[in-house]
Amino acid sequence: MPKRIPHTDFEVITGTKTTRDYLAMQKKLGKFYFKGFFSKLDKLDKGKRFLEVGPGPGYQSALVAEKYRPDEIIGLEYSEDMIRVAESYVQENKLGEVVKFKNGPVEDRERIAGLGKFDFVYSTFSLHHWTDPVAGIKNLYDALNPGGTFFIYDFFRGGLFYYLKIKRGIWESIRAAYTPDEIKQMMAGLGIDTYRIDMKYPYMAITIQK
Repeated sequence: MPKRIPHTDFEVITGTKTTRDYLAMQKKLGKFYFKGFFSKLDKLDKGKRFLEVGPGPGYQSALVAEKYRPDEIIGLEYSEDMIRVAESYVQENKLGEVVKFKNGPVEDRERIAGLGKFDFVYSTFSLHHWTDPVAGIKNLYDALNPGGTFFIYDFFRGGLFYYLKIKRGIWESIRAAYTPDEIKQMMAGLGIDTYRIDMKYPYMAITIQK
């Protein structure tokens, strides 16, 4: 099994220009970047109250709101500058009444508990950045209503991309990602047994039912 190599230079994206540049990149590449994510989401029961983990500049939040029409999406984001850009973006798209953003990490149990309960929790390309994925998964699972769905879409570690000597972007993320066996170990430790893992290189989709 290839060794996991966490991001060594990962920093929270800050600064209005940097976060707006990140939004521009997502808008340019979004249809390709999120294609697999939305193909999975289309098949899931989602209910009406969503929690998005790591919404960044709000581009994906707006797409989800427009496509699935939930009553509310709460975006939990670690970067305050990202939140400012995201709030502006959803307002521009007339979604400010539906999509709202809160600051905090997935490892903060009290913070997540204070957001209330959700029918659907989802995370896209953020799991491999979490400081404590076991704590994050537990906190988010506990935030689900009975019968709710928790969906994680991320890379998995391995394959040719792991060995390419490129130190940026998707290549670093794949080296920092987890394997299906590691995810299974986390689930076993948490006592979660109603889940499935789907893989299509280099992506891994984890669907957890409560």
